[in-house]
Amino acid sequence: MNNGKFLEVCLNEGCLKQLANNISLASNLGAKRFELCSNLHLGGLTPSVNAIDCAVKNLTNSAELVVMIRPEAGNFLVSAECHQVMQKQITMAANAGAHGVVFGAVKNDELDLKVTRSLVATAKQHDLMVTFHRAFDTLTNPLSALEKLISLEVDRILTAGTPWQSGQSAVDGLNQLNTYLVHSANQIEIVMGGGVTLENAATLWQLIKNHSAKAAVHVHSCVHNENGAINAEAINKLLSKDQAWQRIF
Repeated sequence: MNNGKFLEVCLNEGCLKQLANNISLASNLGAKRFELCSNLHLGGLTPSVNAIDCAVKNLTNSAELVVMIRPEAGNFLVSAECHQVMQKQITMAANAGAHGVVFGAVKNDELDLKVTRSLVATAKQHDLMVTFHRAFDTLTNPLSALEKLISLEVDRILTAGTPWQSGQSAVDGLNQLNTYLVHSANQIEIVMGGGVTLENAATLWQLIKNHSAKAAVHVHSCVHNENGAINAEAINKLLSKDQAWQRIF
């Protein structure tokens, strides 16, 4: 049971046997969405078709799989060549059974509207949900970008509410996340991720509860053990109805 909490778990492709076990275990425990990547040490790149297929086949309890679309590491500037590769990868993810895709495109510290519009159109042609990832946290005017992403019918934004690569967590970005929730007015889902721990997650759940918001909490390292396997106790703690709420705002 997830007790009304929408938990998104980020998984690295890695060993397919471990991936299958991680997806099956976490979805049985109540995780509702998985973001699948490869090369998380590079910030997350596009996974293989075999990994997507493996993940889809091991989902339970109507959990969703969203797939990272990021062909190369580095910044979030999308060249014409990279754009073409991303289009093909979106189609690949759809054909492999993914429910959604995750991408971002930034140019001169602003939302790359042309590329984003094109990628969203391709995703929607395949009935895929769209998440704009933490490239959002590099933007100089995120509130303006939020409005544009809503107009493009992007489904969700992954953000810590803090500058990209600042070393700060989503809890450090609480005031900014609060602002995003107010401005989004439930027109787009705000997925709060970045430095989430078993100790600080309650603060984010409370923020969501205060707004009755269309929002989720995104986790990675706090629900994995040292060899990359999902820690069932950690998932249970995050989703427990008995987890202490912290009064904020």
